[in-house]
Amino acid sequence: MKNTIRLSLALAISLSIAACNDGDIWQPTPPPPPPTPATFDMSGTIIKGALIGAKVQIYRASDTDFSSPLTTTPADVQTDENGDYEATVVDASGTDIIGALVVNITADTDTQMRCDAAVMCGTTLRGDLIPNAQVAGLSLTTITLATGDGAAVNADVNTLTTMATDAVLEQVAANPNIPIDTLPAAGLEALQQNASSIVGQILGLDLSTTNIYKIKIVDASNTDAVTDAATAAGDAATITNTLTFLNASLASLTVAEDSTIGATINQYVDNVAVVSSVVAEAVANQGDVELALSTVDAGTRAELASAQVEVSGQVTQVKAAVEDDSGVTFEVTPVPDAVSDESIGEVIIVDIPVEPTGGTGGTGGTGGTGG
Repeated sequence: MKNTIRLSLALAISLSIAACNDGDIWQPTPPPPPPTPATFDMSGTIIKGALIGAKVQIYRASDTDFSSPLTTTPADVQTDENGDYEATVVDASGTDIIGALVVNITADTDTQMRCDAAVMCGTTLRGDLIPNAQVAGLSLTTITLATGDGAAVNADVNTLTTMATDAVLEQVAANPNIPIDTLPAAGLEALQQNASSIVGQILGLDLSTTNIYKIKIVDASNTDAVTDAATAAGDAATITNTLTFLNASLASLTVAEDSTIGATINQYVDNVAVVSSVVAEAVANQGDVELALSTVDAGTRAELASAQVEVSGQVTQVKAAVEDDSGVTFEVTPVPDAVSDESIGEVIIVDIPVEPTGGTGGTGGTGGTGG
């Protein structure tokens, strides 16, 4: 009897296992595959003289403290011997990367910079590499747009894009209704155009119809590159030459005894940013720009006035050096050795579209002509 019971139990268990194997009971659903990361490629050239071995990081434009760089491949992006960089921006969640991005370049512990001044950068001859001790800490930026369709982005960086990017972000700070992370291409271009106009007026140049970000600024110590850029610029050759030589001129600013070339350039760019922030805020509030400029710290104004004399003279000298090297004559717009508050107050500002094409929204409301 016991053997019969055991046989019956064994048969029941065997039938139960067979039923499981036949798929008659619930099976767990396999997990979904991981999302395909969203990516796009970025590239560009860093020119303050070519910056070699500089660190490249990319941020959302709203991350004004530069606290959360976007993920890139490779993780540590560095410029090469020509100042060029390449990176792939990655969002592992698969969410399209859309909106304004700031590319930030930092000269770190192994960065060198090619001297592009007329004669010398400190103790370094034109065309030679400035040692790391003199350039470490130099910080340059540009602002660009990711369209969300995976299209590659080219974003060059130089001192002019750095000053303009400060002015772009100051406009956003002064106009809280500008959605910088979702701004359409036309909106960012308007911000860039306004920034170009502001920076131009501070430097004594009329850039009201020139977008700094669309000018190909090259290493002024490379005469072939200067010639090629001027040829490619066509009708914009004069302003292209001027901005290339102006970018080069900052490497020859007087360096204090306890300072460096990198720190001196940073200080100059910061001083321009102080003035551009005052202009942007005054225009946003439809105020008197010239009156607002009277609030700028006297020390900042004195430093800018002194630098303006050096920049003006150095642009002329760089032009002569490039012409001597190349045998080509380059037309430039003269850079004045002094800039008045009255001329800065004449800055021209356009409205900023904040809705995509076909949208119903308004503008950033930055007003019209200042002054």
